[in-house]
Amino acid sequence: MRELKRVLRRELIARRRNLTHEEKARADSDIFRQLLPLLDESSSVFTYVSTDIEVDTRAVIRHCLEKGIPVAVPVSGDSEIAFYFIDNEAKLAKGRYGIDEPVDRSRPAEPDERTLCIVPALCADGSGLRLGYGKGYYDRFLRGFEGRSVIVCYETFRQNVPAEAHDVKADMTIFDSKTEA
Repeated sequence: MRELKRVLRRELIARRRNLTHEEKARADSDIFRQLLPLLDESSSVFTYVSTDIEVDTRAVIRHCLEKGIPVAVPVSGDSEIAFYFIDNEAKLAKGRYGIDEPVDRSRPAEPDERTLCIVPALCADGSGLRLGYGKGYYDRFLRGFEGRSVIVCYETFRQNVPAEAHDVKADMTIFDSKTEA
């Protein structure tokens, strides 16, 4: 199973890199539109900081900060992720794996039952299963998470996900609706 997932990850990352700017922008906008009601009813939002091949979360971060919704982003440790509140998108710097992380780690974030956690995925099946990057950070985090978790994924990456016993399902998945330009 480990080898199957490794090969699939490599294939999915290559496919992500081939998305056109227009396809990605259209899909990102549609996913953001669908996320808005969930964001606005949350006490706080825990979200990854997107790279250029991932569903854009920077619009989510900006929206929440403008609306006064507390935003926390992760810092990757050796086996766990910890979330820290941010008050400015500009106060991020490249961390482990080249992913933007908060520079200021003086405000650790604790979720509650109204916290929304946005979960990254290379592919997802729509039932709450996803294939991530293979470190297991979100599976371990979601095990004890009491809020609502949502996978964001491009519709063209909806597919069956090879699952193992340690894989934790998210509460819901949002795909873009593949609207035409």
